[in-house]
Amino acid sequence: MDIQVSYQATTEEIVAVVAANAATRPGLRWGIVGLWAVLAVVCAAAGSLWFAVAAFFFGFVQVLNITATGKRMGAKVAPRYVGATTARLTDEVLQLNSPVQTREIPWSAVSKVTHTPMAWSVLSQKLGSTPQSAIVLKAAFSAEQRAEVDAFLAALPKVAHKGRAEGLPTGATKTPVG
Repeated sequence: MDIQVSYQATTEEIVAVVAANAATRPGLRWGIVGLWAVLAVVCAAAGSLWFAVAAFFFGFVQVLNITATGKRMGAKVAPRYVGATTARLTDEVLQLNSPVQTREIPWSAVSKVTHTPMAWSVLSQKLGSTPQSAIVLKAAFSAEQRAEVDAFLAALPKVAHKGRAEGLPTGATKTPVG
């Protein structure tokens, strides 16, 4: 594989991608609601109806807070990716050049890839090295290129995949081996 594309990344796109990445963890959202619901039941059983209602309400507020936090994180990350960007994906490395920074992440160091309809988010956390991340917007890729990249990413060993890649059923994930 040797694909190179250029595109103009906007703040809105980057914020949307980071917020969507937060949304790929529905278990976290429902886990929070579940904990608050258990607290509400315990409060109701103890005779504190007002505390039970408050606990249930705050559970849903926390879920909304996760979305807001994703947008705030996106606003902080966006300046690193906004502007004229060139992405080159080869069999060995992901190179991402934006006006602010240049990233080169070897696929052997990648530990997680998050798929959203807008982008691939790549995380490198190799032991003993500085963690790196990259957001590659999909809009500049042709359908054939997206399919080739998705197939390549799916074949990476020991990489966790979240979200939906083209051709995979919704919610399908590849878990790390070993």
